Amino acid sequence: PNESSRFSLRPPPIMRRGMYGGRQGRQVQVDPRRAQEFAQSLQALDLPPIHVALYRGTTGFAKKFPVTTFFWCAGLALMLFVSGMAVSEEADEEFGRLIESAQVENKAVEVLELKVGQQSQRYYSTQGFLGFSCNSACQTEKSKLAVLEVALKAAKLDQFKALSAAKSQVGVWSVYAVQEARDLFWGTFAKGKAFAKRASMWDLLFAGLNSMGRDEGLASFVVRFLFQVLINFTLGLIGALIAFIWYLWDVIRAYQPDPLTAFISFIVFAVAATSMVATYLLLLYGTVASTAYMMVRAVANSARIEGGGAPGGPRANLADGSGPGA
Repeated sequence: PNESSRFSLRPPPIMRRGMYGGRQGRQVQVDPRRAQEFAQSLQALDLPPIHVALYRGTTGFAKKFPVTTFFWCAGLALMLFVSGMAVSEEADEEFGRLIESAQVENKAVEVLELKVGQQSQRYYSTQGFLGFSCNSACQTEKSKLAVLEVALKAAKLDQFKALSAAKSQVGVWSVYAVQEARDLFWGTFAKGKAFAKRASMWDLLFAGLNSMGRDEGLASFVVRFLFQVLINFTLGLIGALIAFIWYLWDVIRAYQPDPLTAFISFIVFAVAATSMVATYLLLLYGTVASTAYMMVRAVANSARIEGGGAPGGPRANLADGSGPGA
């Protein structure tokens, strides 16, 4: 019989091991031709160091999108280093006096909010099964709740007018307005991160349960989970940015600026918030991308060293008879 029929050059089948141990029944055959092509492609890669790649990528983006880069840098500088304009002593004193006088409206809102909460509990306790029915007692409690809600709405309007009269003394570019906008941003930003963390925790739990019966390795599981974490933080922070912009106009309107000043301040605050969110997301994605880049570069350098520094390597030269001494 032919010798080639007795001995096979194909590599033995590889038994894949699942994420939680135990050999799987499926066998994976390695294609030698594709493996060789992959090794040659790694040898052909000439990836620069990570700091060089970051510099080239940053400068390339800045040259291609100069306007976007300018607004991003300006917004980030405003968010980190600008604290607003100082107000005069007279305006500061008048602002403090009006804020102190607005405590009456603030107290009225607090009392009505407490009453609305208590009345809501009484109303829901008188409802029928799952809230599908409401008898006469329930209707009475519902009417009382409606009256309190109308009173609370009127009290909040009086509170806004009292606080707006005080804030109009300092202006929308003052340290008070900038600090209020900054507090609003960081509050919504923290809520967005909290949403992303909760979503990632649940994703980790369900992903672990789903992987117990799947033929999935640990590396694949980690990559899939990291990708899901990036998506969660992207959704959470973009949602936080949208919420900040939604509430920002009420903050600006309370300082009673003229229409042009209100529009400009809205754009400036929105650009600063967008730049901060973009920076945070860039750091997240950049960390993951940089780690993957350094791993690929290390593998490519190792393949190039084993191949002798050339795509074909010394073994390829010996194989075709072009090596030394041929």
